[in-house]
Amino acid sequence: MKKLQEKVTFIGRPFPDQLMDEQKTFNEANMEMEQNQVFQNFITKNNLKNTRSSLVVFGPENFMYWYGVVASNETAVPKGLMKFVLPKTQVAVEEKDNQNISFFSQPLNMIISQFLAAVADEGIKIYQNPGDSLTPYVLQNLNLDTKKLTQELYLEDSLKN
Repeated sequence: MKKLQEKVTFIGRPFPDQLMDEQKTFNEANMEMEQNQVFQNFITKNNLKNTRSSLVVFGPENFMYWYGVVASNETAVPKGLMKFVLPKTQVAVEEKDNQNISFFSQPLNMIISQFLAAVADEGIKIYQNPGDSLTPYVLQNLNLDTKKLTQELYLEDSLKN
């Protein structure tokens, strides 16, 4: 369940936790990105139409939700989108088959808590509040062709070994 994750670049847009709807989803933010012509042009130009990603960056009191794609570290970011560079570090990984884009429409608190529980069940030490970590990131990548979802929790014990 643990692996060394190389540095990756997330390209998309951040949405503050206040934009989460009553169902605890970011459906509106996701739809806004899917309808964003700059985003659509970017994923077409960079051959990324078959992937979608979300990134949750936790803070001590709140979090920021990102929606977009993981791209190569050299990819130019078009005006209207932003990038977030995730460090090379150890991650806890869980993979799920038979997922589709509607995965990102599920309540975020449920998805994250189930994933964190699975990580803890593997005996991996995690913070009760992920925002207390030096690497407070949960990255979720979906390959729309293979329907494989990969969830990664960044672990701060990373490069000490």
